[in-house]
Order: sequence, then structure tokens, then C-alpha cells
Amino acid sequence: MLTSKLLGVAAILSVLGSSAAFADPTPDSPGCVTGWSAGQCVYSVGDDGHPPTVSVKATPGAKKTGESACVWEGQMVPCRTEDGFFDAASGCYLHPLAGPRSLVSPSEVSDYPPGTKFYECWLILGVDEGRPVVQITPESVNRPPGETRTIDPRVAARQVVETMKFVAPQLRVSPYVQSADHVGIVNVPIWMWVTDPGPTTTGPQTKTAALGGVSITATGTVDRIEWSMGAGDTVSCKGAGTAFTREMAVGKSLKDVPSSPTCGYKYSKASRCEKAGAYNVTATAYWTVHWTGGGMQGDIPLDFSRSIPLRVTDLRPVLVDPDGGSAQPSTPPRSCSN
Repeated sequence: MLTSKLLGVAAILSVLGSSAAFADPTPDSPGCVTGWSAGQCVYSVGDDGHPPTVSVKATPGAKKTGESACVWEGQMVPCRTEDGFFDAASGCYLHPLAGPRSLVSPSEVSDYPPGTKFYECWLILGVDEGRPVVQITPESVNRPPGETRTIDPRVAARQVVETMKFVAPQLRVSPYVQSADHVGIVNVPIWMWVTDPGPTTTGPQTKTAALGGVSITATGTVDRIEWSMGAGDTVSCKGAGTAFTREMAVGKSLKDVPSSPTCGYKYSKASRCEKAGAYNVTATAYWTVHWTGGGMQGDIPLDFSRSIPLRVTDLRPVLVDPDGGSAQPSTPPRSCSN
């Protein structure tokens, strides 16, 4: 089964809505949500690399992951302060006003069309230990009706990520080339690796797109690949692993077969008592997609999994009858109830 998880989209949609305006929220709008939490988007992934389809399900008590932040001239600043909400276009913290503010006399102020919104501007002059240094401006920031509305950069980033191609990697373990009958052996090193490393399976991949007036650049990289060995253990590996070849075992006894330098494991018991007599080995590639745009940046976590069966046997010494009788194992197989 191939699956992927995009954490936290439900939280963004429930608070902001799919068409939320970042540059022009209502006075009661939170303006900027910190963290992607309280929900999951579950991706259904195929081997053809087509963009996954999305469905949303609630995940109460989900851990906060993928923090996002507002950025002013390359420095992270709060998305909201007592002065208002951060607006990348003006470089100000904006606070709603009932009407325009200007240095010119009221008689010289042009009539504004109905629906124009006015904001007090606290202009950012710099950042001191993470705190913005601001100064109020005499002129208000005015947003005429019909002006292009900029969607929340986090919503735009999610939409860009949905168009990126991700594929669960193809898996291989050493018995598939070491053993004629594709069986692993207890206490003999198992090598694990990805056979199709590349931008869609192990990264990195980058995409830039403009949505709703925001230009987003998203770069996905694989942090690690975790192999669940089906016996209760998980092995965390950096990268695609190292491929095993028959030549690595030529002239060596089983106890001398080398261990993988990058991603390996040893089974301590056979798989005959498992369902279908095999361990279900699952490799999960954990991605982080870092995005920037619209005066913000953030990280979106993804994961993609694939499973393969692996039979593991133990070698038992065989007693040979010198008189030509049938050979018998020196020890009987263990009961599965033990």
C-alpha cells in the first residue's frame, strides 16, 4: 500500500478557508496561524508519479509540525503584533481604519470608491533580537476594491506542493540477489536499498509557481528513510542505501558476509510463524518541503511508503546416518506458540 501524509492542512482550511486573503483579512481574522496542526491530508500515491489526490480527515490532538513564519528582508518576524498583522507588500503591520489618513487637507483627498479599505501602517524599520522596530506613517495604506487579492502564502504553498510529483521508492533487500529462492537467513546481514533514486523518490526536487498573486518556491528533500522490518524493529537510514551484489559474498562463509555500510539489519528469528510465512518489510521516505514566498516561509512534512514480503529461515545442522538412513535435523523447529 502506498500512502503519504500532509500534516496540518485541515487546520489551515478550517481557520482561513480555501480562499482566505492574507493581505487583507477582516479585523477578527487571526491573520497568521503558527504551525500546521489539528488535521491530516492523506495522499493516495501511484507508481506513475501523477500528482496525488487529497482527502481531509480530522486528527484530534495532532502534534504541531511544519512551523511557518513571516519574513521581512530575510529575517523572521511575528505574523501579528499589537500593532496589527504583517503585510509583505507594504512592509508594515496594518491595523484597520474607518477612513483614509493623509497629510493633505480633507478637501484635497480624492473620493475613494465604495468598498475601499483603509489601514494604519506601522512601517518596519528593522529587527532587534527577533522583535520588529516600527514607526507609524502619516499616510494610510489604502486597498481599492477589485485590487488583486493575495491568498495566504501557506494556502498557495499547499497548492504548489499538491502539483509536485512524489513516488514511493522501489525497494530491494540483499536476499533477492544473494539467495536463489529469495530467502533471508537468521543472523546473516541484510542490505536494504532503493533501486530508483531520483527527484521523485529520494529528492531533491524544486518547483516555483505563482498562485493568487503569490510566487511560491518549494524544495522537497528526503530527511531519512525508515525501514520497518516486520519483526518489531525499525532502521533509520540516510539516503538510498547501498546495493548488494553477489560478488560481495563470493568466497565467504555466511558468518563472513559483510554488513551494509549505509543501511542494514540482522534478523534474530525466522519468519515461518508470521502471516504468509514472511516478514512485511516497509520503507517510508520522510520528506520536508521547504517553501518561501509572499513574505513567509515554512516547512511541509510528507511521507511515502512501500512494502515487500521477506521470508527468513534459520539454518539447522543436519545429522547424517552413516548407514545410509534418511538425514534428520539435529534440533526440531520451535513451536510458533513459544
